Amino acid sequence: MENQISLHPFDQLLEIDSRSRFRSTTETECPAALRGRLALRLGAWNLMFALEEVAEIIPLPRITRVPGVKAWLLGMANLRGVVISVVDLREFLTGKPTMLGPNSRVVVVRSGEWHYGLLVDEIIGMRQFGQEDKLPALDMIDAGLRPYLTEAFQGENKKWLAFSASRLLNDARFLGAAH
Repeated sequence: MENQISLHPFDQLLEIDSRSRFRSTTETECPAALRGRLALRLGAWNLMFALEEVAEIIPLPRITRVPGVKAWLLGMANLRGVVISVVDLREFLTGKPTMLGPNSRVVVVRSGEWHYGLLVDEIIGMRQFGQEDKLPALDMIDAGLRPYLTEAFQGENKKWLAFSASRLLNDARFLGAAH
């Protein structure tokens, strides 16, 4: 018993913080392809978002329409005191609106101090692929989606497309939602 050291609660928090920082450093050294990603479905596409780009996932909130904007900008929502723009991602990419269903969700992403909610068909879960699963080119992917992809993988008899929220949030077309 005398070999055991009893840590005070604050010391325990410092220990947890230290372990967390070590894991965080290890994860950033790991290639992106090998880190887990949030997988979701958008129409026929299986998209994956890097976890560092996702703030949270929420059910479709109450949305206030904004006059004079493109149809894919569904409106604004209050998320615990933070105003977010809610976008129908499928309609932005294809011109066809998302059919709302019981599994429809909003993936909240951030760009600086702005928050955007991206409406998707459903959240699938986490997926992780290695370099051996990577597809050599993105040529076979729909041209409207290609500018927002970083890479693609083959697994579970499906194509999994690594989607870059930062590319989307910096796109002039996305930022120009007003008519």
